[in-house]
Amino acid sequence: MSTPEIDKDELQRILKRNGHDLSPAQIEAIMPGAAIFRRMIERVNAPLPREAEPALTFDVGQGR
Repeated sequence: MSTPEIDKDELQRILKRNGHDLSPAQIEAIMPGAAIFRRMIERVNAPLPREAEPALTFDVGQGR
C-alpha cells in the first residue's frame, strides 16, 4: 500500500475542514511535517510479518 505525497492544496483543504485557516506561508512551513506524517500513517497501516503475530510469540511454559 503506497500513500501518495500530500500537496499544498490537499493540506489546505484538510486544515480548513478542521477549522484551521492558515496563510500560504504557514502551509508552506508545515509541508515537510505533513509529508513525514503521511509516511508514518503508511508504516502503521502496513501489514506485519507472520512472526509478529502475538499468538506465535506466547509460550505457555514461560511462567514455570
